[in-house]
Amino acid sequence: MNIYRRTALIVGILFIIGTLSGILAGVVTASIRVDLTYPLNIFTNETQWIIGSFFVLLMGLSLSMIPVLLYPIFKKHNEVLAFGSVLFRGIFEQVGEILYVISILLLLTVSEIYGKTGAADQSLGSMLIAAGHWIQNINGIIFSVGTLMMFILFYQTKLIPRWLSGWGIVGAVLYPIAYIMSMFSPLHLAPDIGVGIGLLLIPTAIQEIVFGVWVIVKGFNHEKIY
Repeated sequence: MNIYRRTALIVGILFIIGTLSGILAGVVTASIRVDLTYPLNIFTNETQWIIGSFFVLLMGLSLSMIPVLLYPIFKKHNEVLAFGSVLFRGIFEQVGEILYVISILLLLTVSEIYGKTGAADQSLGSMLIAAGHWIQNINGIIFSVGTLMMFILFYQTKLIPRWLSGWGIVGAVLYPIAYIMSMFSPLHLAPDIGVGIGLLLIPTAIQEIVFGVWVIVKGFNHEKIY
């Protein structure tokens, strides 16, 4: 197995792991978030909440590795864009995901205090929830910049079909619109995929799954690299 086939296989697997982890994080914690007593109810579902947090962390770690693995290939074509994708999708985005995980784990601590003492600062819980939304909004924009750089490189190098890389570029352009509009909305809530402005997130979500499956099955057309 040559380096291009191996890299394509690993990148595809990481895309699938990252996407599925993000979905599972939402599914696992959904029932807790919709409860009217949220976030004070978290301590009664501690294991479930920690598992959800783990999935968020796994999503960030797996997706942040992708531009790092692609860098040796991409830098042969455009070192500036290759480094930019590592910086935004590999470093900045991962820092944001870690901050988000910390914010949701701190919600567990606030809930545990309430469970043990019967008293908790609800305003602190509200601040942590708000912080999580702001982090997601900012991180969504950072993710979009890195994704745009990455798929511009895919489009230029023809490592994957241009319809697939073009799809990634369009998705990366639409993606930050949802987060920017959410930042200016009354409550500044991060968009939910498929709901309202969150519909703009769907093209990227589907494209990343298709991309992951494609490169696992087909690999990269490394003859296009020059």
